[in-house]
Amino acid sequence: MAGPRYSPNFEEYIVCPFDSAHRIMPVRLSYHLTRCAKNFQASKMVRCPFNSCHLHSVGDMQTHVIDCPDRSALERYKLPDKLPPVEPQPCNFTVECSEDWDSEPPAPTYNPSTYCEKAFIIRNPQGAPPAARREFRESEKKRFQENKEF
Repeated sequence: MAGPRYSPNFEEYIVCPFDSAHRIMPVRLSYHLTRCAKNFQASKMVRCPFNSCHLHSVGDMQTHVIDCPDRSALERYKLPDKLPPVEPQPCNFTVECSEDWDSEPPAPTYNPSTYCEKAFIIRNPQGAPPAARREFRESEKKRFQENKEF
């Protein structure tokens, strides 16, 4: 038995300006338009100067250029001082706090090798030659036998 099937959400799809039967995901729109334009070469569609995915007839293009949502990016580029910023400027405020995270902590620092030498932890020397590993194992065996405080 197959798993649950998920139906596509057709509300997220965009209708192709060349053929209204084509429904395209927004991510694939630019790819689809270049391929679909080859099939509809006789159509008099014009690309928007602000977004190449906006295709309109010659008559509709004048009204689209005025109302295009991508036009604001060009306007912001040409007139950065006359338009409000895209995002509001962050307000600079400070919070008074008695903690100083830059000062040294009151506890001593942790050294794992000294801790392992004092505690009953089995260690394994990495990258040592066989003779050194054998010698290390013997010294560890003596250390465990001398400090039997279980």
